[in-house]
Amino acid sequence: MGDSVNFRTILESKHILVVLDLPELDLEHESNLVLNIFPTECTFTAAPYHARIPLSHLVHPGKAYPENIDYEKSAVTFRVPLDCEIKPTNTETPSYPYGFGRLHNGPLLLETSQELKVLPDPCTYNFPQRWELKEVAEKHDFNGEHYGMDYIQFTIDKLGLNLDNIPASFKLSEDQSYRIRVILDEKVRQKEAYSCIEDHQPLLLGLIDILLAIGYDQLTNNNELNEANSHINIHRISATLAYFVEFDCVEQILRSFYRRSCTYPYYRNKEISLVCAQHVINGITSVDRRTWIQLQLMLAYEAFKTTDCAVLNHFFIKDYIRYVELGLNEEILMLLINDMQKALPDVHQAVLGFGEEKMLQKLLMDIITQEESDSTDSDDYESSEDECDDSNSDNESVTTNEEPSANENVLEKLMNLKLSG
Repeated sequence: MGDSVNFRTILESKHILVVLDLPELDLEHESNLVLNIFPTECTFTAAPYHARIPLSHLVHPGKAYPENIDYEKSAVTFRVPLDCEIKPTNTETPSYPYGFGRLHNGPLLLETSQELKVLPDPCTYNFPQRWELKEVAEKHDFNGEHYGMDYIQFTIDKLGLNLDNIPASFKLSEDQSYRIRVILDEKVRQKEAYSCIEDHQPLLLGLIDILLAIGYDQLTNNNELNEANSHINIHRISATLAYFVEFDCVEQILRSFYRRSCTYPYYRNKEISLVCAQHVINGITSVDRRTWIQLQLMLAYEAFKTTDCAVLNHFFIKDYIRYVELGLNEEILMLLINDMQKALPDVHQAVLGFGEEKMLQKLLMDIITQEESDSTDSDDYESSEDECDDSNSDNESVTTNEEPSANENVLEKLMNLKLSG
């Protein structure tokens, strides 16, 4: 064996991250990944690899186990504790934590050429700033015409979606079950990090937010993984994944979910958001809630793993999979779901905050006016034709009942729409 490992080191305030590229190892079945740490260097040995890695600062001697494993890119990350904390100078920019349980700090560890397109540098923004960026982006990105046309089309034919097509039962596949075991084994020596969490509420609120985004994607893709847009849907609809925000209550989650689900996916309608929220409530209140949550998280994992969103598996999804298995506080979760059931009707009836009510009224009036104009023109044409009919037609009796035209059905539905404001 020789020094054949490609590696890179990233200095943080309290740690050095060591990233190894190991393309010849079967990482899914390799359990003996250990970094031996010495004061000024560390060594790694796993056939066919051996490497001595010099370190720029003194570190605590010992052993380190994988912090992250990127199976698709064959990259393994270790966290090496510094011997003393590096104090930031006055010229350094403050760095804020992010990710599951605020476990991460510093620049996003993008181990490949992938690019996180929404908030690529969460460490440079504190939590209030992230929330403000999120709200500003939603207002800027909201497309009134898209939302309005989806509103009308949903009234007519529900956008062609079958929202009743929700699986009555749920079961992990063998491959999903195996993958969960592998994810758990990655941090088998750190189980207490998930079983000894003091404040579960922020984690559970983030989990609900992610589940809502996964549910919206599944419902609008007929419960199938769409390789072209599922990762985009889940990433953009969940404010947790897009802006690394934290929530204070379920009302905040629902408001954020409604706004984002009516701004970013292909199908944008509050009624779909309502069905999705009820779907999440039903899943979490079911007897097999842990299995249901794991199944949803595995859907996100599979959607992300080969895309630009793969980094989100390392900062959120895999940690949540471990948390559900090792530390889920079901009592607090059920209290939050009870609050969610109470808040849902009011949030559903509330405006999104984009001025969409006036826009909808104008759009509907334009369509109704156009429909009435077309109907009048059609009646004038038919009257003219009738006057020219042969007189013998007056003696013909009509024995069939004509069904209303499609235009008349559309017009009737539009006339009966109830709009607020």
